[in-house]
Amino acid sequence: MKSFNEIYGKVYNESSKQLENARQKVQKEIVTVVFVAMIIGTFLSVLTKNIIFIFVTLLMVCLYVLISLKDRDYTKMFKNRVIKTFVKEYSSTLDFLPDSGVSRTIYYEGEFENFDRYKTEDLIIGSFEDGTKIKMGEVVTEREIRDEEGHTSYTKIFHGLFAEIEIDKYVPANIKIRRNIILSLDMQYKLNMQNKLDMDSSEFEKNFNVYSEDKIITMQLLTADVMQMLIDFKNKTKLTPEITIKESSIYIRFPTGPIFETKITKDSLDFDTLLKYYEIINFTLKLSEGIIKNIKETEL
Repeated sequence: MKSFNEIYGKVYNESSKQLENARQKVQKEIVTVVFVAMIIGTFLSVLTKNIIFIFVTLLMVCLYVLISLKDRDYTKMFKNRVIKTFVKEYSSTLDFLPDSGVSRTIYYEGEFENFDRYKTEDLIIGSFEDGTKIKMGEVVTEREIRDEEGHTSYTKIFHGLFAEIEIDKYVPANIKIRRNIILSLDMQYKLNMQNKLDMDSSEFEKNFNVYSEDKIITMQLLTADVMQMLIDFKNKTKLTPEITIKESSIYIRFPTGPIFETKITKDSLDFDTLLKYYEIINFTLKLSEGIIKNIKETEL
């Protein structure tokens, strides 16, 4: 696995010129549309004598439509040229499929929350160097809400990166690591609050809660180095991973919001953005390797 600087250097040399040219072209097109919209808006405003409303409405509609379309096209180019290369350079055993995602069934197995609507894209799929299979992708879950008049709307529950790592050994326990927050009744039901465990690290317990019906196995798998890895990652990135270990899989998610995206208003190869993506991918694999190592060394 290559370092971030090695990967960034390769991606920059291969794609920076093409992406910057594409970004500048889009920006010029937007300026042109704004100028035309202003002229048309002014003309219509004079004719209708409703200057502010017509002018502002036309300008906003034109901007919204154009930026949405151009941003989508530019993001698609960014994913295919940058993220795909980025993932492949990180490990030749991984591939990036922007139009695919992690199935609803797999996410549901992680037992994070109940949801009514599920969206997914940006699949990273492949294996570790030892052959351990991994799937990772952007996921959005939403809950349906009905008002007194029967109107339906949706509220977002989770938006971020989710991964499933398959392991070749059965874990006879259901271990859940969650953010240390006030939980809804729905989450309390899923976690079974009576199974909350006290861990050996007070710093870890400030940030995470652990639930399991088997304390011995949990302590054997969540060793001091694994807990410290979670603490360090949260402190560094301000992201709090949540994990489920059960049967023959490890499920990990991060509330990142939109990921593997770029904006026409930003540098096409923004260093900090790509570094964040690298750290999330790298952490997911390193954490999984640490847990899998403990599973292999533990008599279950």
